[in-house]
Amino acid sequence: MNYMREKYILSIDIGTSSCKVILFNSSGSIIQTCSKEHRTFFKKNGGVEQDPDEWWTGICHAVKGVMESVSVRAGEIEVIGVDSQSSSMIPMDRAGNVLYPSMIWTDRRASEEKRWVDDNIGQETITRINGNHNDESNVALKLMWLKKNEPDIYKKADVILNAAGYLVYRLTGQFTCNISEGGLTQMFDTKNGIWSDELIRGCGLDRGKLPDILQCYETAGRLTGEAACGLGLAEGIPVTAGSMDAVACALGCGVVENGDSYITGGTVTALGICSDRPVGNDSVHVYHHIVPGTWCNMAGVDFGGGNFRWYRDQFMQGYSEAEVYDRMNSLAAAVPAGADKLLFLPTLVGQRCPQWDSTTRGMYLGITPEHTQGHFIRALMEGNAFAIREILELEKEAGAVCSQIAIAGGIARSDLWMRIFSDVLGIPLYRTECEEAAAVGNMYTAAYGVGMISSFKEVKERIAAKKIERDESNSRVYEKLYPVYKTLYPTATKQFQMLADLDV
Repeated sequence: MNYMREKYILSIDIGTSSCKVILFNSSGSIIQTCSKEHRTFFKKNGGVEQDPDEWWTGICHAVKGVMESVSVRAGEIEVIGVDSQSSSMIPMDRAGNVLYPSMIWTDRRASEEKRWVDDNIGQETITRINGNHNDESNVALKLMWLKKNEPDIYKKADVILNAAGYLVYRLTGQFTCNISEGGLTQMFDTKNGIWSDELIRGCGLDRGKLPDILQCYETAGRLTGEAACGLGLAEGIPVTAGSMDAVACALGCGVVENGDSYITGGTVTALGICSDRPVGNDSVHVYHHIVPGTWCNMAGVDFGGGNFRWYRDQFMQGYSEAEVYDRMNSLAAAVPAGADKLLFLPTLVGQRCPQWDSTTRGMYLGITPEHTQGHFIRALMEGNAFAIREILELEKEAGAVCSQIAIAGGIARSDLWMRIFSDVLGIPLYRTECEEAAAVGNMYTAAYGVGMISSFKEVKERIAAKKIERDESNSRVYEKLYPVYKTLYPTATKQFQMLADLDV
């Protein structure tokens, strides 16, 4: 990407906790970043909601924050890329009014709808067409809940959007859905990349409320005058259809070909594998990748990286933000591999893959008087790595091929945690240099869409990564402990359910 006049790419992300805007130059370097947090509202019925209009306010704030702090002119923005949290459900009328708050990916209120789908459609049919697990987080079940509990709103809704689709609408005035979001709607033929009339009719929903599907890199429209005014940008900038954050992160890690894999570690620690065909087995997620002709097979530990912050907040008081993680890493590094037989189950907030059990909780097993704070921290790190290994095995059983793994996100800051992952997984592991993998992937998606790069293989060549060396002696310890780890959840399933049922 060499040009006489510098061109810039604006990446906009709607995350679970904040909206983030990053400005890149044509070489892929970060010029400036700005973010704005938004609120999450928790309902007694298991609902978890956010206000889409608050997203837009935050995005306007963040874009202006970026543009006001650089010398880049508004007309030098070549393209805007969009990515977002997945599985949001936003009903809107044709005039663009939001009719109900966004039911986000952690929303679990559609439990009755899940049971109905299990009984009347069945997992076998969903797996055959869609490839994913019937789950309350998926858009179809949320929409069924809306139709039953808010029938007037369902009737008034002309279109159902996800978070990225909402942002594309605010930017361009066009109603769209990017292809990567299709899989987790549970109304989508994941192999063929089209809406499934069979699944839509089976759920009693209306095909007419679903927008057109676009490739992630396709231009969905151009920035309207109204949006340009709110953002402080120039009217007419192309806006790509965007993607869910998981596949943007995959691309940002250089995952572009069959067998390329990645681990991302934020609140969720997740493993994704790129495949040249959909290979879901309903234990792991499967959806279209940004790269044409490829799919991502993915699953994660829903509070994986969150476990580390939980331990910090509860047991590491008295340290500054700058020193607490160094202290935790040094304590854990002083303990041998295997934490002297202390094991940790990292499912503090329930779990999707592989158990799909909202009642499961975390636990330590094997505590002795000799165990120190360092043991508890190291066991926590190892438990997350064991959980990812279990997911890796499931994805391989489904037919995915994993040749090497790139790793990005907050967990990649810890040298010790990287070595633990390498020793537990036994596969070549590479740490990417840029922590903003999703934004990088979003940027390259947009760049490809307007011809600033000619192929996605260029992305793989541009992503700098360092190999994590494996310790064979530690790997032998983990080989002995891993079978014990795998028994933790099955052994405690009954007790988790008993605790969930207690009225105390």
